[in-house]
Amino acid sequence: MNTKKKRFHLLKFIKPYKVAFIIACSSILIENFLEISLPFLMNLLLKNGMTKLEDGTYRFDAPFVYTVGGIMLAFAVCSFFLGLLSAKFTAKAGRGLGYELRKEEYKKIQDFSFSNLDEFRLNSLITRMTNDVQIISDTFCQVLRPLLRAPFQLIFALIFSFIISKELSVVFAIIIPLLALCLAVIVMSSRKKFYQLQGALDSINRTTEESLTAMKLVRANAKKDYEIEKFTTVNKEVKGIGNSALSLIALNMGIMQFMTYACTVGILLVGGTSILNNWHPEASAADTAANIASFLSYATQTLTSLMMISMVFMSFTRASASIARVKEVFASESEIKENKDSKLKITNGDITFDHVNFKYNKNAKQNVLDNISFDIKDGETIGILGETGSSKSTLIYLIERFYDVTDGKILISGNNIKDYPISELRDNISIAFQSPRLFTGTVRENLLWGNPQASEEDIIEACKNACCYDVIANSFSKGFDTMISQGGNNISGGQRQRLCIARALLRKPKILILDDSFSALDRVTENRLKQNLKDNLPHMTKIIISQKVSAINDADKIIVLNDGKVNNIGTGAWLKENDSIYQDIYSIQQEGR
Repeated sequence: MNTKKKRFHLLKFIKPYKVAFIIACSSILIENFLEISLPFLMNLLLKNGMTKLEDGTYRFDAPFVYTVGGIMLAFAVCSFFLGLLSAKFTAKAGRGLGYELRKEEYKKIQDFSFSNLDEFRLNSLITRMTNDVQIISDTFCQVLRPLLRAPFQLIFALIFSFIISKELSVVFAIIIPLLALCLAVIVMSSRKKFYQLQGALDSINRTTEESLTAMKLVRANAKKDYEIEKFTTVNKEVKGIGNSALSLIALNMGIMQFMTYACTVGILLVGGTSILNNWHPEASAADTAANIASFLSYATQTLTSLMMISMVFMSFTRASASIARVKEVFASESEIKENKDSKLKITNGDITFDHVNFKYNKNAKQNVLDNISFDIKDGETIGILGETGSSKSTLIYLIERFYDVTDGKILISGNNIKDYPISELRDNISIAFQSPRLFTGTVRENLLWGNPQASEEDIIEACKNACCYDVIANSFSKGFDTMISQGGNNISGGQRQRLCIARALLRKPKILILDDSFSALDRVTENRLKQNLKDNLPHMTKIIISQKVSAINDADKIIVLNDGKVNNIGTGAWLKENDSIYQDIYSIQQEGR
């Protein structure tokens, strides 16, 4: 994976919500201070609320009790409202973090080269941008409060516990190291499990996507049971890894619960022994009981803080797997380097391939495209023909810099395509791909996706040139406002292809590339479309890739590819006499007419 050394600062994504973050943190810390103070105030109340008189009786000290009790009540009320305030702003900051992280990750993916996309795979990128980001956002919301509360609560509870009773504090010296050891073992074991779990989710997303997008194929071949079994297999994998990971969390909770009971029993045993053996004769039994009661409150706080710390570690352990996966996306740098300072403009559709070599994997021994050289003049119509696997589509991907050449160079308007800004290059080149892709929305919205500033006249002209205007006007129930379902599944393949060609034409590019875009068209529509491109767009360079000789036979010249190499270049008539590959394809298709 191509990565650039760059630190990943998760908190930078929370900067737009720093006010909410500061309010949340301040509320949590103040609330924590107030709650920590309550057992200490209770100890004062128990010890000094009743004053012992000389005759051995006790007098109720009302002013002291009401003052301290009022302070405790005020602290409790303030803690309640501060808790609500912290919850509100923690959620705002946490969801904001998820929003910013998801937005920036999506922007990063949009800058990826096709090589980056090939490495990550679609289903994995979707999981990283949705499930992984959601886990990070949820973890932030869940752990911010205990993360700030637990350390302070633990430290101050231990300090106050030691002040109240040094003997009782011995219990903590035994419990805390044991808990720390157990937590360390669980965290180290669970991190790998959570990373595996996210990888398993990638697999289940991939399987689901493949099965649902190929539903027609599945049903046509009666493969329902096979697909169910395949999904069940990956689903069981997710279940197994999930159970294994979550059982570690359950184990952590069980250990914490056991330690809580053990600590309480230990405090009562030590405290009871202190009273029975009169370890502190200067202190009354009532004072010792008050100390034990306060100490138990601090013990509860100490154990609660330890439990919170353990849950924070477990949450961070799970989130760390998601953070690592998101970090991989941000760390991956596109192989396509853009000259952003360039002011070069594409002035015409001249194209030159100058001894171009290309391989997808730079370590591969054999080139996918080998020593490709040819010239295309502005306004020419060029056909590209070759058997399946001859790298026809790969060749045109290089023109748009979906991939960069391994060796050699490609020139447009006399300049190396690497010297143009990416936006300038792609604004002047339109591609209608082999698999026509439409989006959920109206016909007009799909067309305007190619050029949002296009006028109604531009839309009609593009549709007429693409031979789809009559279909839209007469066959679609609401014309240009007809809804297209996801992927365009509610219209025919030929209609999808023509709409995609119209969308490409609407951009008014200097170079138009049609990647096997005539495959679903009948001969009459194909001839009309070719004639429209020739008559109405004479100054636009047109590159037509096709398996059909009929789609390119009247092109100005045809490039015949064979196994990634140029076999011949010439007109259809010349190739028919001089190129064996063209002859074979032509004769087979003529026989099949």
